[in-house]
Amino acid sequence: MRYLAMLAEREHEIEVEELSAGNFEIRFGAHRFEADLRKVGPEAFSVIVNGRSFDFDVARDGEEIVVASRAGATRLTLVDAARRRRKAASSGREVSGRAEIKAAMPGRVVNVLVAAGDTVKSGAGVVTIEAMKMENELKSPKNGKVIEVRVVAGQTVEKGELLIVIE
Repeated sequence: MRYLAMLAEREHEIEVEELSAGNFEIRFGAHRFEADLRKVGPEAFSVIVNGRSFDFDVARDGEEIVVASRAGATRLTLVDAARRRRKAASSGREVSGRAEIKAAMPGRVVNVLVAAGDTVKSGAGVVTIEAMKMENELKSPKNGKVIEVRVVAGQTVEKGELLIVIE
């Protein structure tokens, strides 16, 4: 299966082929490698690549995927062909209704960038969370007004905890 990965504002082509149960061939740009991937918990995975073992957690945060390891957390968006078609068909449409911004993983609030009553643009940063020694700025998924801010700087949060509401 082919994917387009958005990572740090850059696009990367990824092709994944399952060779056998848990064994994959992965092509990432010009690089090619085999990986032995095992799910070891609800969101925890272990992968062996070239004899090296890596453990990581994977959590969804809206359209993004947060991959966390001992080295830190990385946010990425994977788009397959079907999703690309859906996105192209809906381009120009704005997200409507209530948007709830929730913590993708346990962490600590570093900075709250908005207050109740503020007007925000789509893509504007609203809160910064530190998780696994990596800071992640969560962004508004839509233009709107901040209705509720449920956190303050220094507060610890759990995965799935509601942080900010935008309408």
